[in-house]
Amino acid sequence: MSVVKTLVHLFLPHESNNQKAKILHSSSLWLIAVFVIFSQIIISGASKVFPSVLGCASSISPEEVIRLTNEQRLQNGLNALSENSTLSSAAQAKGTDMLNKGYWAHFAPDGTSPWSFFINFGYRYTFAGENLARDFCSASDAVNAWMNSPSHKENILSPNYKEIGIGVVQGNLAGSDSTIIVQFFGARAGETVASIPVAKAQTLPSPSPVPVAALQIQSTPQPTIAATTVPEVGSASSILVSPFKTTKDVSLAVTGLLLAVLSIDLIIVRRRRIVRIGGRTLAHIAFLGMILAVVLILKAGRII
Repeated sequence: MSVVKTLVHLFLPHESNNQKAKILHSSSLWLIAVFVIFSQIIISGASKVFPSVLGCASSISPEEVIRLTNEQRLQNGLNALSENSTLSSAAQAKGTDMLNKGYWAHFAPDGTSPWSFFINFGYRYTFAGENLARDFCSASDAVNAWMNSPSHKENILSPNYKEIGIGVVQGNLAGSDSTIIVQFFGARAGETVASIPVAKAQTLPSPSPVPVAALQIQSTPQPTIAATTVPEVGSASSILVSPFKTTKDVSLAVTGLLLAVLSIDLIIVRRRRIVRIGGRTLAHIAFLGMILAVVLILKAGRII
């Protein structure tokens, strides 16, 4: 019976809690907020101490990214892109380069351009493009984010591209566990490409950073350089839990529990016609909304 009384005290309006679920009292809400914050810190720290158990893997596969990308193209009356293993190797190398050098950008701090990876793997192109995404929990989330960005969408729906390559790498990026998706588009030199205009092509005189969200380029291909092999960073198969997904799930679970208790509280108060002074229902809703907003902002994936 003591367990039942405790549950009633915590989750239902009762004489023992002044006709308001204890979990909805201001002191309890502050404790919950502290718990959510510290859980984020603990899970993030644990992923560094036990990387083989709590790592940065996700369920994202290159094949799924390609399938969803082609699905968007077909829905817009365009031909599907062919997967090119050379482009995929180049994209994987670009992702590895970002992890090794600790940057999140189209151009590396040393000036290395995305197109260097095309050339180094022997892909001679007439048109080339790049989309980047990080910290998404699924391929569909990443592709949807690209489609909601005009510049990234333009890359996905460009009629000038014929082939695609995807690289997915996991590892520590500037102190944060991340999953990075590199999406390379290309049309090999000598292939006939569509005449439909896309974003105005630029020939970059130097490999300096440019303030754009997604990159497209039309360029005279440079001489082919022998391809190099770059080892994959991280192994999704050896990692059991994704930290950024875990922290998000914990926060959403706590928020869902509070919303459920608040809903039950409102129903019981109305049915029993309980009069409370300073119920602060709106304050509770605002508090829950704030927690949820912070979680979504902190854990939302990013694209460039």
